[in-house]
Amino acid sequence: MRLRLRLAAVLSVTALSSVGAAALPAVTSHDVASAAACQTQHNSVHVALSASKYPETTDHISDAVAAGQPSLLHIDRADEDAHRAASLADYPPRSGYDRDEWPMAMSREGGAGADVRYIDPSDNRGAGATVGNALEDWCEDQPFRIDIAP
Repeated sequence: MRLRLRLAAVLSVTALSSVGAAALPAVTSHDVASAAACQTQHNSVHVALSASKYPETTDHISDAVAAGQPSLLHIDRADEDAHRAASLADYPPRSGYDRDEWPMAMSREGGAGADVRYIDPSDNRGAGATVGNALEDWCEDQPFRIDIAP
């Protein structure tokens, strides 16, 4: 998917015909629209996450970063499911809790070796929705940081 998005954003129909479209992965109109619609910038995107609204998630992020996990992440939605499976493999579900992982599964840094903590589902899902909404218009590989706000 990432390759298709990059190809759609960079190559024109003329370029595709000159290299032979059969040699490249299929590019759909959705890929072209997604690549054209996303934003990118050199600097990190900063996403504010409220410690008063999401205390368990923000405590987890702070503790994980203090323990050596990265604070600079890069969007990697294409591998989110694989990252989540790898990070949660050793943490069975517990009734009444969500498993929160840092680095996030939707980041390139997520996956095996992530710090995992059992937290309140509403805290985890609210924080996830906040981050997801803030990053939804940004392209794959965009660097981002979570800034913990009061």
